[in-house]
Amino acid sequence: MLGKLLKYEFIFLAKDFARTYIVYGAEVLMLSLLLSTGGGSSGDALSILTGIFGIIYYIFTMLLALLTITHNVRRFKKNMFSHEGYLTNTLPVTPSQHVIAKVIAGAVNYVLSFLVIYIGMLLLFACSGHADDFRKTMDFAFEKLSDFGLLFPTFLMFATGYLAFLLCCYLVSSIGSMVGASKGGSVFIAVIIVIGYIFVSSAISSAMLRNGASAEGVMYFFSFFYAVCAAIEFVLVTRIIKYNLNLQ
Repeated sequence: MLGKLLKYEFIFLAKDFARTYIVYGAEVLMLSLLLSTGGGSSGDALSILTGIFGIIYYIFTMLLALLTITHNVRRFKKNMFSHEGYLTNTLPVTPSQHVIAKVIAGAVNYVLSFLVIYIGMLLLFACSGHADDFRKTMDFAFEKLSDFGLLFPTFLMFATGYLAFLLCCYLVSSIGSMVGASKGGSVFIAVIIVIGYIFVSSAISSAMLRNGASAEGVMYFFSFFYAVCAAIEFVLVTRIIKYNLNLQ
């Protein structure tokens, strides 16, 4: 049954979020076309247009990965706690399977967003005549991470961190629905949690490094920490869906 859930999640993803990729791709193509013409002379209409599209590209790129998370969380809340929940929760599927399917779909979308960003950057550098420099920079970064033994712990930390953050958003959404909190209230709680996490994690990592811990050790510590947080959040979310469901 998990396979069928994933199928519907990916179908929904293709229908809904594909529009975001199309808009992003169109923006990248337009900026690439402008860069291929040289961007115009300073102060003329073409250079101003290139600057405008450059700003839009920069902002869109910074927000794209975040949009995949907010889209996934909105999908989770709508599917599980809105009127759609009356149908969703009649399916012969456990709450854990619902959550796992949405987490997998969200992770795939997240990775796909970074792939789209990478291809877009490669195209932009190619149009500006610096494609080889871009590839050399990326190869150098991966080579240095590998030389210092940080490639795997970096991947592990980001993977578990993403999982913990996504499940944290699910948990906030679940609690908000359970107590009848407003959308703004749920967002405020999520922001406070993120700020608190950044403050605490920065303090912990700084203390570990001052006491002689290696960068690799710090990454493994936070990978374990994120994994524990994700497991706790997963249990809480599934229990809320199973025992404290409040459809709105």
